[in-house]
Amino acid sequence: MRIKATKMDGCGNSFLIVDEMKTPLAGLDRSLISNALATQHETDGIVYLEVQQGMASMRIFDRDGTEETMCGNGLRCATRYLRDTHISNDNFSIATGDGQKEVSVSGDLIEANLGEARNYQQINQHLHFVFTGVPHVVVVGSALDLDTARILGKSLRKDKSLALSVGHPEGVNVNFIWRTSEGIALHTYEVGVEDVTKSCGTGSAASAYVATKVFGTALPLTTSSRGGILKIKNSNGYLSICGPTCYQGKVIGFVNNLYPKSAAPAYHRNYFNDLQVAQL
Repeated sequence: MRIKATKMDGCGNSFLIVDEMKTPLAGLDRSLISNALATQHETDGIVYLEVQQGMASMRIFDRDGTEETMCGNGLRCATRYLRDTHISNDNFSIATGDGQKEVSVSGDLIEANLGEARNYQQINQHLHFVFTGVPHVVVVGSALDLDTARILGKSLRKDKSLALSVGHPEGVNVNFIWRTSEGIALHTYEVGVEDVTKSCGTGSAASAYVATKVFGTALPLTTSSRGGILKIKNSNGYLSICGPTCYQGKVIGFVNNLYPKSAAPAYHRNYFNDLQVAQL
């Protein structure tokens, strides 16, 4: 089976956009398909898009095939693609596993409103937790190199007692942040990718939110990662992320089997079922 997709970049995060208006996959196992496509094209995640009766919807799968509730940079890439392909307005909504998200396009900049920061808690002197569409632990400290972030990030991501203590036994993403003259810098170790990624939109939002608590800084705040810069804003109490996206070209993925969807529900990290998403 050949699956056509568009490869996009959002602040260093790489995604394959599968337009199900053009490539319908109803009844097929997107988890297995996602893992195959991500392996072939070295991408962080697979985004599946539909537009029904004017409402766009997005599903995001990690490279390991796990479905997530949200992905900030994936949402921004979806926004750019939908605006260029299906939707004529610069401001619209996209249904996600974490609810309906307001998005906008202004020239090269794509902004996505992630909603309220939820369930914030300070775990210890340096460790904080906040939910920004997916669960994030934020470690406040000084600048550290990539290898150290990878080792420490993996350790915290695998810490079952930590995950249980914040109510997310499926695991948490881990962000390491430190202050800069422009705002904050960060490394993010992402669940599903199981490595430090070049950028993370929900992680940048979580880190900026924690920075307001710890450093007393106000939003908007500039966050810097290996992939580039995002601006985190406060929009009537909601967190939004803003930055550029770009196209990397059309690709074709090859899947040996059709992977019919199992009758038994597979485990994933989506806390909202498909019916809830469809009704948004």
